[in-house]
Amino acid sequence: MTSLYKQFYGDGTRWFIGEVTSIKDPLQLGRVRVQIEGIHHDNSNLIPRERLPWAQCLVPITEGGTSGYGNNLGIQVGARVFGIFLDGKDSQLPMVMGTLPKYENTTNADGTINYATNNSDVSNKSTNVLATGTNTLVARKVSNQTDPVKIAKDANSRGGEEPFDEPNSPYNAIYPMNYVHETPRGNVIEIDDSHDSDGDGNITDYSRIHIYHRSGSFVEMHPNGDVVTHHKNGFKTVHGNDKVYITGDLDITVNGNMNVTVKGNMTESITGNVTETIDGTHTETTKGDITITSSENDIAIATPDGRIDLN
Repeated sequence: MTSLYKQFYGDGTRWFIGEVTSIKDPLQLGRVRVQIEGIHHDNSNLIPRERLPWAQCLVPITEGGTSGYGNNLGIQVGARVFGIFLDGKDSQLPMVMGTLPKYENTTNADGTINYATNNSDVSNKSTNVLATGTNTLVARKVSNQTDPVKIAKDANSRGGEEPFDEPNSPYNAIYPMNYVHETPRGNVIEIDDSHDSDGDGNITDYSRIHIYHRSGSFVEMHPNGDVVTHHKNGFKTVHGNDKVYITGDLDITVNGNMNVTVKGNMTESITGNVTETIDGTHTETTKGDITITSSENDIAIATPDGRIDLN
């Protein structure tokens, strides 16, 4: 076997630990620039960052890997990585095989750095805090004005019935059962399998699926199957027919105006009673005929303080 083949055959494999310094691969192949411990000096004046090598990244087989089906990776600048050199002792072709969890260093106001250690009290970890049991999205929803809406003030307008309020998030994540993916700009997907047991086989379920946009809009599926959707302006287009089937009650509250336009015919079939309460003026304009038929009972029209004009 020639020496060229031996360089890539694997007998002379060297591994490394390093830190990602750039993810802006000019070839857009998902490579990352890596500063490798023990080889590249920490002083960027000695080895400029732009001279550090680009490392290929080992990608899971769940990705397409060809013909435009590959995805950009989630690895970020500052990640600690483990890898090998594909060219053995020459050590010019690094390949990243994965990332290593770590405590994060913190920077003080004066610019000095607190270097974290394995037994550090520093709370900053590479693990997303949503996965560890701290719900950071509550404050972000308040800031974006998409926190749960309470409409108790509308109770009287609904005949004194109990108002329907948007439920709070049932977040109760237990590490390591909440699988979180968050982008650098704050878009989040949680797939939460959290649950606990009392030891007798009785399980309390906290599982959720939560998709959160950095604007505050979100969709969350609760442990009991309830779905909460909260977003800014909405728009829906259906190219074809659309059907809605509700086995229980339907409540609709509109704080502003409501406009309904039907360009065809409209049919209402009501098997129970109809009650309308209008605090203002009621105006109906019909270009065709009006037919009112009561097949079993009387028709009563009353105006205690005014008059009825029929033309």
